[in-house]
Amino acid sequence: MRTAMSSSNQGIFSTPIINWGYLAILPFFAIATGLFVYNNPSSFDLVLTLDLWLLGYHHLISTFSRIAFDKKSMKENWFYLIPLPLMVLAAILGLYYFKGAIIIATVYIYWQWYHYSRQSEGVSKAYGMKSQNKMLINHKLNRLVFYTTPLVCFLWMVSRDNNTFLGMTFLHIYIPEILRNTLLIFSLGLTILWLINAVKWLVNKQITLYYFVYMLGHFSIYYVSYILIDNLTIGWLTINIWHNVQYIGIVWLFNRNKYKAGVEKEHFLISYLSQPNKIFMYMLVFLLLTFTFYGGINKLIYSFPSGLSGLPLVLIVYATLNFHHYIIDSQIWKLRKKAVSQNLC
Repeated sequence: MRTAMSSSNQGIFSTPIINWGYLAILPFFAIATGLFVYNNPSSFDLVLTLDLWLLGYHHLISTFSRIAFDKKSMKENWFYLIPLPLMVLAAILGLYYFKGAIIIATVYIYWQWYHYSRQSEGVSKAYGMKSQNKMLINHKLNRLVFYTTPLVCFLWMVSRDNNTFLGMTFLHIYIPEILRNTLLIFSLGLTILWLINAVKWLVNKQITLYYFVYMLGHFSIYYVSYILIDNLTIGWLTINIWHNVQYIGIVWLFNRNKYKAGVEKEHFLISYLSQPNKIFMYMLVFLLLTFTFYGGINKLIYSFPSGLSGLPLVLIVYATLNFHHYIIDSQIWKLRKKAVSQNLC
């Protein structure tokens, strides 16, 4: 698979600086921020606000560059834009009336773990497909350790019964300490085994250094966010920063490669913004859209008469937006689709 970049480039971005920033600086920044907040709890509100408005909301709005930036895209994706949000809203209202806010918070926590892990797998494969031996990307050990680490770390996180998520309670999975420690040892053992094999693959030039470093970042972010940081909300903030920037970068890369031939009449706005010299304008437009959309949503929520509906509107609205995003992402970013892989790998 080829992109606008030289075939000799072993990364998915056009320059080593961008690739190294994405692979090394990003997870380091997310982890450093999380540890800073963990040790300075008074900074949490500020960091959370910056994360939400500059990254979190922005990353969700970025999705719509694929499905709603022109008439053609909206016509092709009408189901995602109208029926699907209504279906998600109906499902959330049903969950709320069935079990209350706790069930929505639970679905969010568990689904988010899966969503983050799936996105990370997609990025790892995009880098992995640049390797000499592409079969190693689907090697049994590779697949096992890739998902074992997030799963075990996640089980550690949700087995802490004294934690809430952003002040909300959710349904925990209670695991005896001996089993939890056994799972962690197993996961660390697999990670070390993978590392030994991966060094051999790297020395033999079967995988690229970029892919190797990405995998190290993947393991590190989960071990730190879900185990080392024993505050669930701060751990979530740590991995959320990593996930958000990762996603924004992938969407930009996809659009940049898709419209590398120039501005297209049918997709004028997004193709214009995706030209090489328009990256700052691209980001500015998406930030303006983010502030406009979410600013309007918040104004609408807080202007609604308190207690009139008996519903926690903030939870309902934001759960709808996030769950809708999870579903769309699971459909439009499949690497096995040629239209996706040829613009990312």
